Amino acid sequence: MDAPLSVPDAARILELSPSRVRAMAVQGQLGATKIGDRWLVERSAAEARRRKGGHSGRPFAAHNAWALLLLASGESVEGIDPSVRSRLRRALRVDGLAKLAPRLARRAESQHFDVHPGELRHLLEDPTFLRTGISAAGEYGLDLLSGHEADGYVAASGFKQLIANHALSMADVNSGSVRVRLVPAKAWRHLANAEVAPSAAVAIDLAEDPDPRCASAGEQLLRRLKCR
Repeated sequence: MDAPLSVPDAARILELSPSRVRAMAVQGQLGATKIGDRWLVERSAAEARRRKGGHSGRPFAAHNAWALLLLASGESVEGIDPSVRSRLRRALRVDGLAKLAPRLARRAESQHFDVHPGELRHLLEDPTFLRTGISAAGEYGLDLLSGHEADGYVAASGFKQLIANHALSMADVNSGSVRVRLVPAKAWRHLANAEVAPSAAVAIDLAEDPDPRCASAGEQLLRRLKCR
């Protein structure tokens, strides 16, 4: 996994001011982790944003981001206002999922951990750990093997219990074998009964992965969703 970027380095890649990059990290518009008083930007997120160029529009709130991802996956969405549903469908129709990806950053907050190899299978089988990325690739017919990695979403309210149940230890973005994505409570209701993350979320998570094989698989799934 590539080393994360400092804010000044990310600013040079994105051709933006460091203050703008820092604001994007704070607002959830760019994949980043705060360690102490420093923000570290995920290299893959910065490079993906650079490739796609800028985008208009504010980032979606977490619950609307998940509603949009479910709509893009062809799944039903309950409990949202019809006018919101209409706006989200229009955004998908006009911009497409790939272009909207930077606006979906608030869907979750990522943290990285290590796990004992013998516990990995139990983590992946935990129903509170909603598999995504490489851990869900096989569910959508993608030719990827997760090996000794795990990637999944968890309700923010169940985060501490997940750590305790599987003895996860904190790691940095460059070395952790487990990526846990915390979803706010209001948004988790969209996912409470799911067995695996929706295909649109898996596609974006893979496309943003620094591993070229994962990124290629994510782009493949994005194209498949676009053609539906």
